Amino acid sequence: MAKELGVKSGQDRSSFHAVSMPPALVQFIQHDTYSLLIKGHAGTGKTTLALTILRALESRDRFFYISTRISPKQLFQYYPWLGEFVEQPSRSLERKGVSSGQVIRPTFEDARLDEPESLFERITNQLMDIKSPVIIIDSWDAIASFMDKEARLNNERVLQTWRERAGAKLIFISENPDDTTLDFLVDGIVELRQSHYENTRIREIALLKLRGVRIDRPSFVYTLENSMFRSFAPYKTIKLHPSHKRSTKSETNILTPELVRSGYSRLDSALGGGFPRKGLVLLELDSHVNTSVAMAFLGDLVSNFVSSGNPVLFQPFDWMDPLGVMRYLQKLIPSGRKDLFKILWSKKVSGLADSLIVPSQKQAPATAAVEKMKKKHHGKVLLNIMGTDMLKKSNRGASLGGIPEELMSAARKGDLSIAVISRSQTEVLQYLSELSDVHLRILMINDTLFLQPLAPSSTLFALVLDGNHIELEPIV
Repeated sequence: MAKELGVKSGQDRSSFHAVSMPPALVQFIQHDTYSLLIKGHAGTGKTTLALTILRALESRDRFFYISTRISPKQLFQYYPWLGEFVEQPSRSLERKGVSSGQVIRPTFEDARLDEPESLFERITNQLMDIKSPVIIIDSWDAIASFMDKEARLNNERVLQTWRERAGAKLIFISENPDDTTLDFLVDGIVELRQSHYENTRIREIALLKLRGVRIDRPSFVYTLENSMFRSFAPYKTIKLHPSHKRSTKSETNILTPELVRSGYSRLDSALGGGFPRKGLVLLELDSHVNTSVAMAFLGDLVSNFVSSGNPVLFQPFDWMDPLGVMRYLQKLIPSGRKDLFKILWSKKVSGLADSLIVPSQKQAPATAAVEKMKKKHHGKVLLNIMGTDMLKKSNRGASLGGIPEELMSAARKGDLSIAVISRSQTEVLQYLSELSDVHLRILMINDTLFLQPLAPSSTLFALVLDGNHIELEPIV
C-alpha cells in the first residue's frame, strides 16, 4: 500500500493527502538521480503530474520549476494546494523587503520571455550550486524550438551529464508525444493520454520506460480532481468479510421531503441531491463485475437507513445467501435496531429466524414482504433492495417474463427501491431501464471499476476500494 500511495518508508502518509501514482512510477521517482520525460497533448495533465511528483518527493526547498507557459502566480491560482505545500513567492519576498514586482523567488522561474541561452545557463547553475535538486522544465518544447538540431542534442547531453554529477532529478515536460529526440537519453518516459467512453472522457497514463524498475502493468486510469494527479489500482475481486464498525450519517441528513441521500456526497450532487423518494433505482452490473461490489456499494446506505430508524428489506441476489449478508452487514446495524433489517428468503435458516421474512404464498412474495414491512413500521421510510434470484426461488416453474412485473409491483409500494440486475439479464434490464428514475451502471474499463450514472447522465466515478468500503472519485 505504501508504494501505491507514494509513501516512503517512515514518512507520514497523511502528509501526502492521498497522492497516488502507479507503483512502478513511485519506485522510479525515489531513485537518487534520474531524468524523466512526461509526454502528452495539451490538457492531459502533464503539469499536474509534475507538481504531484514534487509533492510526493517532499521537495519544499531544493527544487527549481521553470515555466515557459504560465507565471508562478498563475500556478498558485490553478493549484491551490501549492500554497500549503510551499510558500507563495510574493509572500516570501515581501518579508525580505522585496516588492512583488521584482524578481520572483528562484524556486519558481517565469521563463516565458527568456532567451534559451540564458535559461540554459540558469539550469546548469542550479545543477552546480544546489545539492540533489529537483528541476522541472515546463515545457522543454518551448526552449528546444529556439535551437537548431545540433545545438539541442548537445545541450540535452550536457544537461544529462550535469544532472548525474549533481545527483539531481530532472523532469522534462513535452507537448509533442511524437517527438522522440529525448527518448534515448532520458531514464524514464510516461505518456498521458485521453479517450472517450460513451461521451465520457477517460484519462490513462502509459509507462513507456522506467530504467531500473520492472513495469508489471503498463497503463493506469487517472483523474485530475482537485488539481492533483491520482491513478487507480486495478480491480481485485472483493471477498466480503465482517465489516469494521463505521460511523453513520446523522439522522437529520439522510432524508429530505423529496429525496433520499445515497451516502456518497459526490453522487448526490450529480443526481441533483440524491435518489427520489418513491422512486426506482436501477443498479446495473456489467460483465465480470462481482455482485460483492454492489453489496459494498450499498452497505453505507443500508447502515444509514437502519441507524436513522427506517426499515430495510433486502432480497439477496446472485450467489449471496442470508448468512453471507448478515456476516457482512451485522456490524453496520446498531444492536438496538436489528429488527429494522429483514431479509426475504424462500425458506427458514437456522440462527436467523428473527432476521428473515419467509413468504407463505407463492404469488407476489416481494410485494407481500414490502406490505408487511410498511404495516409494521408505519410512518417510516422503507428501503427495498431487490434482485431476481429471490423471485426465481419463490416462483419455481414460473417463466422469467413475470419477474419484471413482480419487481415493479414491490417497487411501487416501497419508499425507495433499488433493483440490482446483471447485464446478462437482458429482458429484465431492458424493462426496468425504461421505468427507472435513476439508472446507475458499475462497469470495468482497463481493469478499473467505475460507477456510471446513465440517467441522469453524469461524469464517471472511479470506485476506490478500502477493504469492503467504497469511495467515489470523479474522473475529470
